[in-house]
Amino acid sequence: MSTNFCYTIVKNLRPYVKYFPQLTKQTMRILIQICVHYIETSKPVNLEREALNKLTHAGLVVPENFCELFAAISQIMQTYLRTPIGTVKLNELKECLKEDLKLNDECIEDLVKVLHNHRVSLTKNFIESRTVRNCTKHMQWRINISLSQELPRGQDPITPTIILHFYLPDGRCRTLELPMAMFHHLRYNLAILLSEMQSLEQRAVMKKF
Repeated sequence: MSTNFCYTIVKNLRPYVKYFPQLTKQTMRILIQICVHYIETSKPVNLEREALNKLTHAGLVVPENFCELFAAISQIMQTYLRTPIGTVKLNELKECLKEDLKLNDECIEDLVKVLHNHRVSLTKNFIESRTVRNCTKHMQWRINISLSQELPRGQDPITPTIILHFYLPDGRCRTLELPMAMFHHLRYNLAILLSEMQSLEQRAVMKKF
């Protein structure tokens, strides 16, 4: 298996491993359906509502950490589709999902089956949907400071947060509020990403494009 693929999967999904025991075979199948829909569509849809409706109509209990489970399965599928065909062998993929992520055998079997049998069409639709999916047209940010007089003595009553406004080409606006610690974590990861992109651009093979 590509060591990069396994490293990326384990690194990104380590925080989600604790939620995987909530997965059943039926719940996993619905999550896969929703993830495929998300991968293949370029139109904005309420995936959470659609998934919860499917779970309810199937008579299944909605997992406590449903959003985290959806994010994890979606990341697995998208990371796999980004790798060149043939790089990740099926038996090694199963081993990674079982040994590193602790998924149960039934869930692994369904996920691997979809990724293997529909790899070509999923990859094609994934690439096409990403090219037309809404990107941020404009972004604004501001610092929000809240004052509280009810905190215990000794704690700072000033709690600043960062507000990010993302404006999409279709006129919609998405707002994200981050505490300072999370904002600094975001800055750190963006700095690493930009550094890696710069290193990649300096390679001889990339200068041909």
